[in-house]
Amino acid sequence: MSIASELISLTADICQQRLLPPVSWLYLPPENPRDPHHKKFGVLVLADGSCGFFYTRLGDNLKQLRDKIDEKQILSTPVLDLAEGYDNANLVKRSLGLGALNAIAQHIFSRSACVLQRDVDPLGQLDLDTSHQVGMVGYFKPLVRMLKDQRVPVTVIEKDEGYLDYDGPVDVTLDVGELKHCDRVLITASTLLNDSLDSVLANCAADTRVALIGPTVGCLPDPFFARGIDVVGGSQVADLRDLKKHMEYGENWGNSVIKYCINKKQYVGAHSLF
Repeated sequence: MSIASELISLTADICQQRLLPPVSWLYLPPENPRDPHHKKFGVLVLADGSCGFFYTRLGDNLKQLRDKIDEKQILSTPVLDLAEGYDNANLVKRSLGLGALNAIAQHIFSRSACVLQRDVDPLGQLDLDTSHQVGMVGYFKPLVRMLKDQRVPVTVIEKDEGYLDYDGPVDVTLDVGELKHCDRVLITASTLLNDSLDSVLANCAADTRVALIGPTVGCLPDPFFARGIDVVGGSQVADLRDLKKHMEYGENWGNSVIKYCINKKQYVGAHSLF
């Protein structure tokens, strides 16, 4: 079973006896934001304030989202129905589906305070400073800067050939097989949208410690842990009003969003918790 179908099935099963809040707001980022560091994510918000982020800059995804979705229709569609779109080849439906799965999970997490370790850096749980070689799937500048400061050798796996000419403190390659030489691997959440996570994990050595990180990893983590991922790091909205203001003005999120992680060792499973 694919990650998408597992996530949808698990989420629907957990929510069988729940009345989920309706979708109350849909946000898409501006084409040309005022702040060059503006986040590249959309967000689906439920009536109780639960938020599900989704990535909008894969190919022409943002243009497709703007051209093809009917916001009124989205707001009137049950969030579980939207979530089923994550298992669709259509990138618009897949993006909104992931956002819906993330929003549902955040709604569930809000009713079990013990699940999320807030303000805890998921990378710190991988002991990167003791690593011999860190693999990074997807070029993520803040992580590169951080690892450079720690003087940790890094190999970046990229699909974009433009990064091969990068003259910086990391080795960039298109060959995902290079992950077998890494004892720590950081996987960005873009793999959830381009459907490459399983193939990435297949190239990791059996004893590699792996983190899946990014704002769009807000869903139930069970399928990830079942595939050998050790830590999931996502983002939770702390101040929705403030976030809306930042988003509408095309600004960075500031303190309106906090990071959290879920560690496989301390997670007992969605069915046990919920």
